[in-house]
Amino acid sequence: MQRIRLEWMTNQIACLTLNKPERGNALNETLMKEFSDYLQQLASNPNLRALLIQSTGKHFCTGADIHWLKRSLNFSTEENILDARLLERLLQQLNEFPVPVLMIAKGAVFGGALGLLSCADYVLALKDTRFSFSEALLGLVPAIISPYVARAIGLRQARRYMLTAEVFDVQQAIELGLVHQQASESNLDELRDNWIKLIQKTAPHASRKIKSMLTRLSTQDGLHNEQQTNIQLMSETRTSSEGQMGLRAFLEKRPPPWS
Repeated sequence: MQRIRLEWMTNQIACLTLNKPERGNALNETLMKEFSDYLQQLASNPNLRALLIQSTGKHFCTGADIHWLKRSLNFSTEENILDARLLERLLQQLNEFPVPVLMIAKGAVFGGALGLLSCADYVLALKDTRFSFSEALLGLVPAIISPYVARAIGLRQARRYMLTAEVFDVQQAIELGLVHQQASESNLDELRDNWIKLIQKTAPHASRKIKSMLTRLSTQDGLHNEQQTNIQLMSETRTSSEGQMGLRAFLEKRPPPWS
């Protein structure tokens, strides 16, 4: 089964669907590679006007896949660096995607999934969606997503939510700037279609130039340079004694020693 499904809503509007509902559409190396490959393919299409990213099942994305986390317990620092680079490449592609990107959030949006939302141009969320920067609960650090999140919600708010790992709702996500609009099951399609119609009314080349301009603004303060440090930080944290204890406690469904 394809973990990422590509469909065309029109000949100019593409839709990528996270399609691993039995695992909460959680991130692992296979899903991220498929996701990244599709983004590369779509970015080279000169006729593309907009990209919709959604999910099947109950959740948009619950963060890191539990089986992937279990395997990572035995990863070397070098293997963890390769894993971190997969996520960084995916986020960079989303952040620098040449046309507008809409994401639809629902269910649980935890950990690395918040990095995905932070790279979108417009985010709709169903009213029961819950969000959390959950890494600190596992003894980990949201290193790779942190620059994108800080640019989306501001460093001040990132401090609170990353340090507490608290769960927050759609209204809080809207106030933070992580989500643009709340949707219900009854009006989701209408809100999605309205956004697409607005994009289609804009001039294609102007739209791409605006995206390029905004990408330059978001990266001119050294985003790519700081990510090399964050990749190393993520790897070191995963292989640290605290990171190992936290992951084992999570996998064994027991409280970590610091809880």
